[in-house]
Formats: sequence, structure tokens, C-alpha cells
Amino acid sequence: MVEDSKSARVNDNLESSFTIHHLTEEKNKLEANYDKLVQDVHELMSFQEERVVDFRHLQSAITYQHGCRSELVANMKAQMAKKDAESEKLKQNYEVLLNLARAQAIVIQNLKLKHITDKQLLSEAKMNLELKNTELTKSEEKLTQDKLELKFQVADLLKGKEKHGEEMGQLELQFAELMKAEEKLEEKIKGIQAILEK
Repeated sequence: MVEDSKSARVNDNLESSFTIHHLTEEKNKLEANYDKLVQDVHELMSFQEERVVDFRHLQSAITYQHGCRSELVANMKAQMAKKDAESEKLKQNYEVLLNLARAQAIVIQNLKLKHITDKQLLSEAKMNLELKNTELTKSEEKLTQDKLELKFQVADLLKGKEKHGEEMGQLELQFAELMKAEEKLEEKIKGIQAILEK
């Protein structure tokens, strides 16, 4: 879309340049015709001074020259006014295209900023999950260590403290709870790892 706007703007600029060039050529032609008319009038005036001619014929020629000059000037003004209007219209079109290009640039910039923000949020979320996974892994390791210690305690109780069956039962219940907690932690870790692998 931006490339199309640039291409259209370049075409408009070229058309404006051609129009201005054409107007300049027409103006130069009109000025040349005007100068020629002035020169003709001067020649007629000189001819009158040098020779005796019919005054009415000379007056008619002068009137004709003035009429031609007035007509040329009027035509020139009309054409210049028309070309000025066309140039103004081209200028307005150029301003519209320029404003559109600026608006598109702002939209593109906003989209880029939003993309960067979304990417940062995803990166932060992934980092938080990795930290949580590390914490859960440490908790799992601690539970494993506690489980081993309880196993040793149970073994000691089985060997030398059979009379303390009630205490051993409590330890076995604690061991069972730790096993359940370990299974839950393992499920959470697997879930987090599955998210991180996506």
C-alpha cells in the first residue's frame, strides 16, 4: 500500500512538472507574440513618420493591433487562470496522498510497537514458567531427600523399635502423604515442561 502511494505521488509530481513546463512554454509564446505586436506597432508609427499615408488606414491598423493584443492578453490570462486552478488541484491531491502516507507510517509503527510488546510479554511469561519449574524441581529434590530420610527412619523403627508401632504408623502415613505430594509436583513439572516445549 505504501509503495502504491509512493508510485502515485511520483506520477502526480511528474504530471505537475509537465503541466508547469507546458504553461511556461505557452507563456513564452504569448510574450513573443506580444513583443511582435509591439514591434509591428512601432514599425507602423515609424512608417507614418517617414511617409504620408492614409491616417484612417493607419488608425485601423493600430486599432486592429490593439485588439489582437487585448485578445491575446485575455486568452493568456484565461489560460493562466485555468492552469493555476489545475496546479492547485494537483497540489491538493499531493497533500492528500502525503497525509495518507503519513497515516500509514503511523499505523505501521504502532503495529511494530505492539508486536514488540507482545513478544516481550511472551518472553517474560516463559521466564516465569522456567523459574517456577526450577522451584518445583528443587521442591521435588527436597521431597525425595525427605522420603529417603523417612525410609531410613522406618527401617530403624522396624529393626529396633517394634514396640513403637503407633509411631511407625504415623511415619508411614507421613510417607504416603509425601509420595502423593511428590506425584502432584511431578505432574505440575510435566505440565510446565510441556508448555515450555511449545
